[in-house]
Amino acid sequence: MIFENMGFYFREALLSFRRSTLMSMATILSITTILIIVGVFLLISINSSLFLKNIESQLEIIVYLEDNISQAEINNIKSNIASIDGIKEVKYVSKEEAYQRLLKDLGEQKDILSAIEKNPLPASLEIQVKDPKVIEQIANRIAEFKKVEEVEYGREIAEKLLNFTYVFRRAGMLVLALLVFASILIISNIIKITVYARRNEIEIMSLSGATSWFIKWPFIIEGFLQGFISSLFSIIILYNFYIFAVDKVQQAIPFLPLVVDNMDLLPIGISIVLLGSLVGILGSMFSVGKYLNV
Repeated sequence: MIFENMGFYFREALLSFRRSTLMSMATILSITTILIIVGVFLLISINSSLFLKNIESQLEIIVYLEDNISQAEINNIKSNIASIDGIKEVKYVSKEEAYQRLLKDLGEQKDILSAIEKNPLPASLEIQVKDPKVIEQIANRIAEFKKVEEVEYGREIAEKLLNFTYVFRRAGMLVLALLVFASILIISNIIKITVYARRNEIEIMSLSGATSWFIKWPFIIEGFLQGFISSLFSIIILYNFYIFAVDKVQQAIPFLPLVVDNMDLLPIGISIVLLGSLVGILGSMFSVGKYLNV
């Protein structure tokens, strides 16, 4: 029965839009503004997450090898390390390559090495892990290998960085949850105001014998349309603003990692549409129910 009358409900919802155009536009504008605020925070959140992942990915284990190690032993150690669960990449750095890196880092001061007849730097392995949280366990395990002289991974820096990223992510999730909750309350109250302006119409229909759902459905559809249209407007504004902002930031700070792939931005757009539409539906449904004699 509900689906049979759905065409009528949609016509009533659209008619209501026409009858109260000013109120509808004010509602859409208000909801759009709130969704833009939520969207800005979501964009900041995903870029902050990318930045933290980028920093974490730079954490690596340096394994210094003994001088008397053979190529067969190097290959064996590399193979054993690569087989450890959680290892992303293992790169061998020869004594000569390490020396050339040092010369490059010293730049104009490289002449200070001219007095050194023999290359003092050891060969090493540079290891990247998939999850920075297990870097200490992996480093301790590698330190037990034969022909390994020393293992470094910047323990204090790694611990401080991981603690910081953990707190930052949890704080971001909390702020996001509070922002979404506040947005739901604000949007619901905005819809309540629009429903309140038509409370007499609702009461008359109720007294005339109309069922509660017959009265609710046009308002629910209207709330959905208001939320959906608002979400589309907010996505268009956010997308254009974000592309402009990313272009300016990349010109000023080209090395800063930013989310630019449309597929990575798609979940934000979907979240905004779902939030706007769902709050519009629920806000209308509960607001109308307040004035029904059921």
